[in-house]
Amino acid sequence: MKTLSATVKVLTCTFFLLAFSSLAQAQATRTWVSGVGDDVNPCSRTAPCKTFAGAISKTFIGGEIDVLDSGGFVTVTITKSITIDGGTAGLASILASGTNGVNVNLQANANDPQRRVTLRRLSINGTGSSGAVGTATGIRGINATSFGKLNVEECYIFNFTTVGIDVAVAEGATGAKVSIKDTTVSNTGIGIQYNDSNAAGFVAATMDKVRIDNCTTGLNVKDRTFATMRESVVNACATTGAAIQAPSNSASLNLESTVLFGVGTGVAAGGPGTVVDLSNTSILGNATGITSGGGTVNSHGNNQIAGNSAAGVAPTPVGQQ
Repeated sequence: MKTLSATVKVLTCTFFLLAFSSLAQAQATRTWVSGVGDDVNPCSRTAPCKTFAGAISKTFIGGEIDVLDSGGFVTVTITKSITIDGGTAGLASILASGTNGVNVNLQANANDPQRRVTLRRLSINGTGSSGAVGTATGIRGINATSFGKLNVEECYIFNFTTVGIDVAVAEGATGAKVSIKDTTVSNTGIGIQYNDSNAAGFVAATMDKVRIDNCTTGLNVKDRTFATMRESVVNACATTGAAIQAPSNSASLNLESTVLFGVGTGVAAGGPGTVVDLSNTSILGNATGITSGGGTVNSHGNNQIAGNSAAGVAPTPVGQQ
């Protein structure tokens, strides 16, 4: 009887060890996709998956999906901290005809406290003609509704009818942080948009070396958003739209070394409480330079506002001149 009891214990321990081993092998900290991969694979470097959606379920929280070679890797919904890196081997493309390219929806999770997503070196294409927004078929390039930190680096997002990068969250006191670098948004309804609908929350966003063109509105900074755009260009947006629009009473935008030209309005400041600060920024060749619905536009004395059909509202000189 003692021998039987010992055998049962050994078998039980072995079963649990194998179970945990199998679970550990089910997800990896780094997975791989390839244009010639297969989603039934374990997503290893030697047996890569075919799509981002196939790889994400096999990647640990906080892990990374890397692209081995050129290919179309299908739209994806991200629900945990992860990095998706298009690599340098070729074009890592997402085609999003009639839908969103990337959905970012990381709900509060004790096992994933940072809720951090990085999208790097991706081409996100809503498909359709590159000549007019109305012929695009994609809805949103990146649709971010819940997260802690979102990084978008070296991406090309184009052909979306609604928004290229849409941050529409309801985050609380910890807010949502966004960093966009070396990225182009083209042929979209709104290029980039921020909004936090939670009265206790906020969005803190930085944009560096970003280009937005051929859109209705370039950058739309809405409720409870604090944003900085540096060394960027917004041009060729609709004559009825604005390069920079801050329509809310609770938005703050800092523009540094940025060029706004060839649009309906260079900067459109919203109601009282909205503040737009200009530093070394050029507002050139627009229908109207600056408009205000009660918001404040400040100039730090080193800006160029010229060649617009109408100058509009003069900015207020502030600070070091």
